[in-house]
Amino acid sequence: MDRYTGIFNGPEDSATNDKHISLVKEEYFSRLMEFLPAVIYTCDAEGKITYYNKAAAAFWGFSPEAGTDFYFTGWRAYTIDGQPLPADQTPMAKTLKYGKPFTDEIIIENAEGIKKYIQPLPKPIFNTSGTLIGVLNMHIDITQRYQLRMQALETERKQELYKKRVETRYEKMIDEVQDYAIIMLDNEGNIISWNKGAEKIKGYTADEITGKNFRNFYFEDDITKKLPEMLIEEAFSNGRVAHEGWRRRKDNSRFWASVVITAVHDDEGNVVGFTKVTRDLTERKRSEEKIKQYTAELEQKNKALEQYASIASHDLQEPIRKVEVFTGMLKSKINSPEAVSLYADKITAATQRMSKLIREILQYTRTNAEALFEEISLSAILNNVITDMELIINDKKAVINYSNLPEIKGINIQLYQLFYNLLSNSIKFNDRIPVIDVYHEDAPRAEIAAVKQLQQDIDYYKFTVKDNGKGFDNKYGERIFEMFERLDEKTKGTGIGLALCRKIVENHHGYIKAVSKENSGTDILVYLPK
Repeated sequence: MDRYTGIFNGPEDSATNDKHISLVKEEYFSRLMEFLPAVIYTCDAEGKITYYNKAAAAFWGFSPEAGTDFYFTGWRAYTIDGQPLPADQTPMAKTLKYGKPFTDEIIIENAEGIKKYIQPLPKPIFNTSGTLIGVLNMHIDITQRYQLRMQALETERKQELYKKRVETRYEKMIDEVQDYAIIMLDNEGNIISWNKGAEKIKGYTADEITGKNFRNFYFEDDITKKLPEMLIEEAFSNGRVAHEGWRRRKDNSRFWASVVITAVHDDEGNVVGFTKVTRDLTERKRSEEKIKQYTAELEQKNKALEQYASIASHDLQEPIRKVEVFTGMLKSKINSPEAVSLYADKITAATQRMSKLIREILQYTRTNAEALFEEISLSAILNNVITDMELIINDKKAVINYSNLPEIKGINIQLYQLFYNLLSNSIKFNDRIPVIDVYHEDAPRAEIAAVKQLQQDIDYYKFTVKDNGKGFDNKYGERIFEMFERLDEKTKGTGIGLALCRKIVENHHGYIKAVSKENSGTDILVYLPK
C-alpha cells in the first residue's frame, strides 16, 4: 500500500497539511479508494499528484511518483472532437486555477497510446482559511456513451444516404418515361387529329375519338367544375396552360396526366385551334407518393430516435448525479468508516447501473426490437427504478407502496423507462408528500372488450400506478400522452415522458390510459399481455 499512500503537501505549508489530513485519514482513505472501479486521484495546489488508486494507475498505463509527478505527466488531452487540448485548458487545470469545479467531455491518451473518452469530475479542496490546497478528481469513462452517440450519427447518415438513393432511383425512372399523346383541337375543344401515342395512353383509336370533345378524358367531378372549359379559356387568353391531374382512359381506368394546351394562331394572330400534349406520369406520381411515404417514415423514425435519445440521456444522468452527490458526501464524512463504506457502495452501484444502462441502450440501437423481447421481472424493474430515484424520493419524502409484480415478455430498457417516467411524474408533479401505489390484477374481460387497441383473444395484466397528486380534468386524459404536451405551463418538464410511455406500451402490444379528477390524484392504467 505504500505506493498509493496520499501525501497532501502544499508548497511550504506542511503545518496546514498536518492540520487537515492526518496519517490515519490518509491510510483509511487510500485503502478505501483502492477498491473503487472509478479512476480517482488527488493533487496539491501545484498540480503534483498526492494520491491515486489502482484504477488510475491502470488508466494512465504507469505508476507516477506521488509528490513529484504532475497529474498531467505521461498523457495527452484532446477535445471530444479530437483537437489537441492544452494542459492548462483541461478541467483539472481550470479547477486548480480558479478554485471551482470544471467538467467537460474530453479524450485522454496515456503513455501507451491508448485513448479513452472521459468526463472528469474535479472537486477543489480548501483549508479552513479558504486557501486552495489541492483537488480531488474522478474520471467517468464515457467511451461507450460516446460510441453510442457516434452510432446514432452514423445511423442518421445512412438514413439520409438511403433517402437520396431512393430519390435518385425514382428520378431516373421518371426521366425514362417519354411517351406523349399529341392531339389537335378546334376552338370548341373537339378532336381533329390523334397520334399513336394518344392511342397508347388513352386507349382510343383515331376513328373512335375524332370529332368528339376532349371532355371525354375527364371524370365527372372535373366536368362538373368545368375544368375542360377553364383550361381552354386560359390557353385562349394566355397562349398556353399547363395542368396535372387524373384523367380517364377508354376503359374508365385513370392515369396521372401532365397536360400542356397551346393556342394555335393563323397569320393574322387569330386563335384557330389548340395543340394538346399529354404525358402519362402515373409512374412519377406513384414514385412521388412513395417518396413522400418514405420521407414520412424516415422523419417518424428520426423523431423516435430523438425522443429515445432524449430520454436515454436523462436516464444516464441520474446515476452520474448520484455519483457526484455521494462523492461529495464521502468527502464530508471521511472520518466515519461506516458512512464512507455506505457512500462507496452507493457510488459503485451507481457506476455499475450506468454501465448496464449504456450496454442495454447500445444493444437496443443495434438489434431488431422484436429480437429483444425476453422474460422480464417487473418487480426487478421497479426495484431498479426506485434505487435509481433514491435521491428525489428522499428529497420529496415520497412513499411508494407496491406488491410483487409478475414476469412478462418485453424489452428490459423500455419497461425500465415506462416505470421510471410514471413514478417520476407522480413524484415531481405533486404539491404534497407523494404517496404512490403500484399494483396489478388480471384485466377483466369486460375492460379488454371495451378497448379496440387490445386483442380480444388473449389475456392481459392490468397495472395501476396511483398517486395523490393534484390531478386534472379527466377530459384531458388523452391529451397528456401527446408529444410535448403539458397541462400546466408552470410545471417544469419536456412533455416527452408520457408520450414515450404510450409508445413503449404500444411496442409491447398493450394500452395505457389515465383516469383523474382535479385535486384527487391520478390513476395510470397499463394493460400488457400475459
